[in-house]
Amino acid sequence: MCLLVVCSPDSTPKKKDLECASCNNPHGFGYAIITPNGIVTGRGMSSKKIIKEFLEVRKKFPAGYAMFHARYATHGVKNEENCHPFKVGGSTQTYLAHNGILDVEIHATDKRSDTRVFAEDILPAMGGVKALDDDNLWRMLSSWSSGNKIAILTTDPEAKDGCYIINESAGHWDDAGMWWSNTTYKPSTYSYMSDNNWWSKQDEKDKDTPWIFCSMCQVENDEDENPYYCEACQACYECFGIYGDTCQCWTPEKDKSKSLARTGAWYYDKHFDFAK
Repeated sequence: MCLLVVCSPDSTPKKKDLECASCNNPHGFGYAIITPNGIVTGRGMSSKKIIKEFLEVRKKFPAGYAMFHARYATHGVKNEENCHPFKVGGSTQTYLAHNGILDVEIHATDKRSDTRVFAEDILPAMGGVKALDDDNLWRMLSSWSSGNKIAILTTDPEAKDGCYIINESAGHWDDAGMWWSNTTYKPSTYSYMSDNNWWSKQDEKDKDTPWIFCSMCQVENDEDENPYYCEACQACYECFGIYGDTCQCWTPEKDKSKSLARTGAWYYDKHFDFAK
C-alpha cells in the first residue's frame, strides 16, 4: 500500500496524520525537503524518530516542496536501504518516492524494492529528471505506471520544475496544500475505539499482565491470552493482515479457541462482546 504525502511550500502535515500513516504502513519511513542549500533527506525504520526529524527540518525550511513516505513492503527486504525516497541515478539533486507496485523485473538475488530499481536504473536510463519535461515520455510513464503514484523532488537546474507527481489525479489535495496518495493517514472509524465499556474493561485488567502494543490501532493486548493478533482491530502481529481473512500467516492450528468467523462476519468471545 504505502502512504506518500507531498507538501507545497509553506504547508506541513499534522503529526497525528503522519503517526496514523506510519501505523498503517509500518515497514520503513523517509522524507525529502527542498532547502536553499539543497535537498535534506532522512530515512529509517523508526517512525517516531523519522517523524520527529521531518517535522523539525520542515519547521526550519518551510518554503520549499517536501515529501514524507511510509512504506508497506511488497518487494525487497524490509530495511533502511529500501526506505523511500531514493536518489535518482545516484544524484543528490533528485529524490523519488512511490506508492503502488511497479511492473519492473527484479532478479531473484536483487534485494532492492521495485521503486528503488526504478529510481536507480530505469528513470536514469530514460534521461533522468529532465526527461520528465518531455510530454510524450510523461504520458508514457503515466500510462505504464497506471494505478501507481510517483513523486519526484529536484533541484537539478536542467529540470523545469522542482516537483513532479506522476498520476497525480489518483491521489488528492487537501485544503492545506498537501497531496496525499491515499487515505491511510486518516484514523479508522471502527466503533470499538469510542466504546467506553471496552476501555473500562482494559483498565480493570491486572496491571501485571504482559501486554503487546498493536502497531496498527495502538491498542495494548494481553500477550498470554492471544499472541497472534490484536483483539481490537484483528490485525496479525506478523503481517498486519486481518486475522483469518487477509492475514498471510493464519493457520487453523494457531488458535482453535477463538470464534472468529471465516466468512467475513466477526464474532467475539464473551470477554470482548461489546454489545453485552
